[in-house]
Order: sequence, then C-alpha cells, then structure tokens
Amino acid sequence: MLTESKIDRSLLKKVIQEKFGISVISLTLVPKWETARACIVESSNHANFFLKIYSDDSIPDSSCRFAHDLYAKMGITNITNPLATSNGQMRIQLGGFHIALFDLISGTTAEQHKLTERQLERLGELLAKIHQSKTIIGEYSVREHFEIPFKNRLVAIFNDMSKISGSSTKYKTQLKLFLEPHRQKFLEELETMGELQRRLRRKNLEFVNCHGEPSPGNVLSSNSGEVYLLDWDDPIFAPKEKDLLFFKDNIGPVMRGYSSFSKDNNIDQDVMEFYGHMWNLGEIVDYGGKILFENHNDAQNQIWLDNLKGGWDFTF
Repeated sequence: MLTESKIDRSLLKKVIQEKFGISVISLTLVPKWETARACIVESSNHANFFLKIYSDDSIPDSSCRFAHDLYAKMGITNITNPLATSNGQMRIQLGGFHIALFDLISGTTAEQHKLTERQLERLGELLAKIHQSKTIIGEYSVREHFEIPFKNRLVAIFNDMSKISGSSTKYKTQLKLFLEPHRQKFLEELETMGELQRRLRRKNLEFVNCHGEPSPGNVLSSNSGEVYLLDWDDPIFAPKEKDLLFFKDNIGPVMRGYSSFSKDNNIDQDVMEFYGHMWNLGEIVDYGGKILFENHNDAQNQIWLDNLKGGWDFTF
C-alpha cells in the first residue's frame, strides 16, 4: 500500500505557505493513490485543498498547464484545476519530487456510486466542450500515433507466467490462475490491435484535445450533484473516442449531452475497438507487470490484483 512520502511535512507546509500563501494546519494522506502520493490539506481558515506529490517526473508540466488553460481560457469549471503559485507555476520541484495543489471537491467517484442519466448527459456536455478547446488553446503537445508500446512486456508476462510454480509467491500464483485460462484470447487481442493499428493509420481521423482517461475513478459527482473530471495527468491530442470509450455501456445519454455542444457525433468503431483492446491489455501489463517483475509487499500486491480484476470492463 502506498505510504507517506519521504518529503518532510514541515518543509511541505513551508513551501505551500511561501508559494501559494496558504497557512497549513494539517496534512492527511489519501490511501490507494497510484501515480502520486496525495494529501488533504487543511488551511488555517478551514479551507481544504488536494495536494499531489509525484515521486518521478513522468507527468509533464504541460498536463497541469492544459487543465489550467481549460479553466482559465475556456471557462470550463467542472474540472480539477491546478492552482498557480505567486509566480505562475503549476507544479513545484521539491528535491526529487514534484507537487501540485488543487481546490478540494467533495463528493464520490463514479467508481463508488453510479451516475444518473442526467449526470451522464452533463458529462457528455463537458467532454464536448473539452474536445472543442483546440480552437482556443491550441492542440495538446502529446499526439496519438496508435502505437502499441506494451507489446513486448505483454508477451514477457505470459512467458514468465509459464514458469510460475507452487514455490512462487501467492500473488504470482493468483495472477496466473486469473490470466492463464485466457492466454490465447489476449494474444489474439494483440494481433487484432496490430490490424486495427494499420487500418487507423490510413484513415483521415479528426483529432481533439482529450482528457485521456475519464475512467470511473476520475469522474466525480460532487455533494451538490455536479459532475467533475479529475486527474489531468494524461491528456492527449487524439480522436474523441479516446475519451468516449469509457462510456460505451452508457453511450446513449453521454452522446445526447455531447450532441448539444458538438456536431461531430459519429463514432468510429475501429477507433473504439482499438482503444478497448488498449485498455484491456494495458491493465494486464500495468498491474500484472507490477506483481511479476517488481518487489511489493502483500498489501500492495493485493491492491494491484484487485485493480486488475476490477478494472476489466470492456469486451469486444
């Protein structure tokens, strides 16, 4: 399980005071965060903020700037907008870490509580506004090339699983029991992705600015019932289906909302299928790879295994 960051709390409080003008009285760790440590920050005037602490530099500063531009230049308020420091920084380097601060939005994610039909329509409206942002804030710098970056690692996972025996850790054994019966299906999915990749690269597809991963855990229903998009770590300039994939089982109400703000309502099934396979196989590579090739404690391995089983939502 993710633990406290090694950043000194007193140093964090000092930096937040100096850079954001916020006097901190408490920092509370948020458990089960994946790409970064996270804390709830309570200020001396009882306002609450959300602090993300990145342990590496894999998330570009441009992702924070993109979310800020959506808020400041597009007027899109239903997103987590990184607060700027007194000199306009979106993220601050602190030793070997980077930190970003956000207003805290109270509510529950779509992973915890399913959205109503009206909330799905509102989410469709929100996505359409984001997808039209390139005319005002420009194209996001990371562009979709329909790569399959995990191909070799996926094959390595299945090769390594064949060596798992009774003496292996229980989580490697559980992973094998979960994945092995579907080995052939997954390898066929990989072949299908290759065929779709060649097809999509020949198409003249419309690209838009995308959130990148509006999965249920990144969609929040606030206490007032408003819908927000969280976690802007992976925006990308790509076909709109990159975002719409996550709502394929609720595409009706989402597209009703989407249509009220966009005339581009046709869904390319090849793109949807490519991204569906990308998600399925990517989950195996991400969580399966952590269990097989990295050294984590039992509590963390259980989280990886649960995430793999629970995040497998798409069938093609």
